[in-house]
Amino acid sequence: MILAGLRVLDLSRVVAGPYCALLLGDLGADVIKVERPGRGDDMRHWRGQDGMSPVFAAVNRNKRSLALGLQHPDGARLGLELARRSDVVIENFLPGVADRLGIGYRAVSAGNPAVVYASITGFGQDGPYARRAGYNTIAQGMSGLMALTGMPGHPPTKVGGSVSDLAAALHAFGTVNAALVHRFRSGRGQHLDVSLLASTLGLLPDPIAHFFASGGARPRREGNRNPTLAPAEAFQTKDGFLNVVIMSPDQWERFCHALGDPELAGDPRFANNDARVANRDEFRARVERFLRRLVPHYVLDAGRLVVAHAGLPERMHGRISARVGEVCLYGQTTGETDGHGLPVRYPWAREYRGAATVVYGHTPVPDVLTINNTVCLDTGCVFGGRLT
Repeated sequence: MILAGLRVLDLSRVVAGPYCALLLGDLGADVIKVERPGRGDDMRHWRGQDGMSPVFAAVNRNKRSLALGLQHPDGARLGLELARRSDVVIENFLPGVADRLGIGYRAVSAGNPAVVYASITGFGQDGPYARRAGYNTIAQGMSGLMALTGMPGHPPTKVGGSVSDLAAALHAFGTVNAALVHRFRSGRGQHLDVSLLASTLGLLPDPIAHFFASGGARPRREGNRNPTLAPAEAFQTKDGFLNVVIMSPDQWERFCHALGDPELAGDPRFANNDARVANRDEFRARVERFLRRLVPHYVLDAGRLVVAHAGLPERMHGRISARVGEVCLYGQTTGETDGHGLPVRYPWAREYRGAATVVYGHTPVPDVLTINNTVCLDTGCVFGGRLT
C-alpha cells in the first residue's frame, strides 16, 4: 500500500483530525489512536452504545487504539516517546495545550526533527480567536458558507454533514503528504497549522472571487440555483426532483431532444446560457411543464445528460456503491457497521471481500472495551503504562 511503513500518531478527537488520520490509514499507514482511559473519544458515545457509534466507526477505521492519560506525567512521557517514534503526529488541542502536556511540536521535533506535525483547530495557532473552540457549524457561519446556502428570503442554512470538519481533514491530509515528500527530499519535518475556518473558506473560491470583483457586494442566497449558469438546479418531475446541469451547446441540444420540446432549442430567450440566466423563471416554468410528465430515468436514458436524481445517496445507492465501495466497519466485540470506503481508487489497495462487502483496509475499528495499553513499537512495547 502507498503509505506502508509510515507510523501516524493520532492524538485528535471528534471528526477533523480522526478523518485525516483515517485517510492515511486507508493508504496503508500504521495509525495509533490515543484515547482517554475509560471513556475514549467522545464520538464513541454520540448515538452509540457500548462505546461504539456509527459516526465514530466511520472516521476511525484502520487504526490501533491506546488508552493513555496525557494529563499524568507518566502518560505524557509515553505520549512524547510515541510522538518521537512517529512519522506524522495529528492533534487538535487548543493552541498551547499540547505544549503544556509536553507533546507540542517543539518537544517532539527536538527528538525527531523529521516529524510532520499537524495541528487542526477552529481558528489556527494565532490570532484573536485562536483560543476559542471551533466547530463545524461555527466555521460554516463565520466563513459565509451558511450565508450562501438556503432558499432566497430564508435564513442562513447549514450545509448537511460535517463539511467544515472534513474540509480541514482533507486540507490536512493533502499538506501532510506534501510535507512527507519535502521530508524525503530534505530530511526535515515541519509544523502544519490547519484551521476549520480557513479550510471552509478554501471551499469557496468562486463566491470569494465574485465578492472582490463586485467591489464587496453582499452575496445572495440562490437556493438550488447557480448564479452564473442555467440550468444548474433541481427540477420537479413526475415522481421526484431531478438535478440538471448544462455546460455546453451540445448538451443543450440533447437536453431539448430528451425533453420532447423541439421548439425550446430555437427560442431566443433560452438560446444560450446568458439568455437562460436572464430569463430563469420563464425557463424553469417551461422546463417543468414537460418534466412533470416524465420520470427521471427517462430523461437520464434518453439524453445521456449531466443529470441525476436530487435524492442522493438513497435513490442512487447502487451506482454510488459501485464507485466508492461499501465498507464493513466493525469492532471486535460490537458487531458490524456499514459505511463507504476510500473514494479514490489506486492499483495497490488491499481489498477484503466478504459475502457482499468490499472492505478497504486492514484494521477493525477498535472497541472501547478493547482499548488497552499495548502498542508495539520498533524497539519496544507499551505495556500497562510502561515503555519497555
